[in-house]
Amino acid sequence: MSVADLGYYVLVFTTMTILAVPATMGLPFLLTRYISKYVVSDDFASIKGLLIKSNTFVLYSTLAIYAVAFATYFFWWKKYDSVIVETLLYGFLLLPLLGLSALRASALRGMKLVILAELPDTLLRNLWFTVLLVGAVLIDYQLSPKVAIIFQIFATALSFLLGLVFLNNKLLRQIQHLKPVFNTKEWIRQTIPFSINSGIQVVRSKLLNYILVWFGSVEAVAIFDVAMRGANLVAYTLNALNSAISPFVSSAFEKKDMVYLQRIIKKTGRIIFMFSLPVGLVFIVGGKGLVQFIFGEEYGASYIPLVILCIGQLVSSMAGSVGLLLSMTGNQKVFSNSNIQMLIILVVTSIPMVIYLDVTGAAIVISFTLIIQNIILLKYVRKNLNINTSIF
Repeated sequence: MSVADLGYYVLVFTTMTILAVPATMGLPFLLTRYISKYVVSDDFASIKGLLIKSNTFVLYSTLAIYAVAFATYFFWWKKYDSVIVETLLYGFLLLPLLGLSALRASALRGMKLVILAELPDTLLRNLWFTVLLVGAVLIDYQLSPKVAIIFQIFATALSFLLGLVFLNNKLLRQIQHLKPVFNTKEWIRQTIPFSINSGIQVVRSKLLNYILVWFGSVEAVAIFDVAMRGANLVAYTLNALNSAISPFVSSAFEKKDMVYLQRIIKKTGRIIFMFSLPVGLVFIVGGKGLVQFIFGEEYGASYIPLVILCIGQLVSSMAGSVGLLLSMTGNQKVFSNSNIQMLIILVVTSIPMVIYLDVTGAAIVISFTLIIQNIILLKYVRKNLNINTSIF
């Protein structure tokens, strides 16, 4: 694909990722926390009730989003470029798959089956998507944003079905004959800050794609996406281990075992930094040649933004799993307030930075807000939870 075509694909996939936030409303975080809590108390009836309510909500919310999208099509996005409109129409098929896959993975994480939770989406979906792309290249099939989205739909559907098999074998069979218990009021009350956190985190990471296309170009979106992909590799260990330890953090906090909780957080933080540092250094030292070799000469402009984003991710890895700790210990409101503040800073600063510095400005804003937030939250957990999440 051309740089512009990649930009269109990124915008459509970004839109579906953002729409998945109101479709799930923080339920994946709620599932991980409460399923791990219910496992400790042997309350599998409540687990069944929570799974029923969460899956029902995602299905209804997805239908509501479809209704809004259908209504707005005729007087709004129908007027856009035909390439992006056609790609969007196919992209909406991703929405229920993304939402239900997130619930399935969170339920498995809550059961402390981390590998089974992460395998379908983290590894296999990307593997199948890559196989489809490579196959298209080998047979000289013309790739387009629409084709790339269709490939993504197939890869996501296969991953979802495999994950559903895992969940059925490890949990659903055990609870199929139980009468569900619904703690609906408590779940709604607790899911609000989770939904705020998940929503703001997604918007923070994706909003700049829209700002770049509004105040820059669709090509800038593609350049920024390449830089973000490299930075996400630096953050991969952080995200993977956060998913792995979240049920253990929740269980340790429920048992009031703060010594064990501190040990988990400290060891995890040091492992995160140990793996993140070499990846970051590779991109900082030799990122330009690596990007041009993988994506092409025209993507060399992503090198400086990549370096800036890598620095932000390395500082974040030094701070450790501070956001996860707050979310899994009942302090998600603190995390919500911090995310709201950082989003405001990002919105206020990103437009002038993009206008004057283009993709580099977007990278500076992302790294700046990430570093500031981690410093503030690190101080908070040290003072109020007496836990040190940093590597030091």
